[in-house]
Amino acid sequence: MFEIALYGGAFNPPHAGHAQVMIEASRQARRVLVAPSFRHPCGKRMVDYEVRMKWLESIVEHIQPLCRTEVSASRVEQLVARGVEGPIYSYTLLAHLADSLALDGKRIALVVGQDVAEQLPSFYRGQALLERFSILCVEERLHVRSTLLRERLALGEPLPSHWMAPGMDPLNYDLYATYGNRHAQ
Repeated sequence: MFEIALYGGAFNPPHAGHAQVMIEASRQARRVLVAPSFRHPCGKRMVDYEVRMKWLESIVEHIQPLCRTEVSASRVEQLVARGVEGPIYSYTLLAHLADSLALDGKRIALVVGQDVAEQLPSFYRGQALLERFSILCVEERLHVRSTLLRERLALGEPLPSHWMAPGMDPLNYDLYATYGNRHAQ
């Protein structure tokens, strides 16, 4: 069992697939940190950080009873961003956790899906990331992406209820559709 599982992403907006990954990660780590991107490595435009944090806090509150260990929305990326110029990379976050908690990197797992696992060697310091830290690859059970949600919302199409994350009021998605681009950082 890992000491910490770090699940990072834009969560722009979060969906039921994200919640499923959080639950799965809780079965393999003593603690799961869900960290929304503060400054995305690819320069992705995102809804305001504080809004995404509130969404994740609500989701975590709703899924916690289904989790085996503690899951929490984490501001670790915001904290690391204070001392780093430019984008925040997975390696930087993991190194911060390992160093600040005095943990061997192999006790910390980066939580990814299969699609991201295949891209890890091309990540910033990808080889070092793979050598120093563990990878927790969670099988995708719901085939939904934030991109697909954004596209449907932009067209005014309703979202299937099984795509919505627990704790995300449908109104959150409606607000995202209406104001999402205006509030993108």
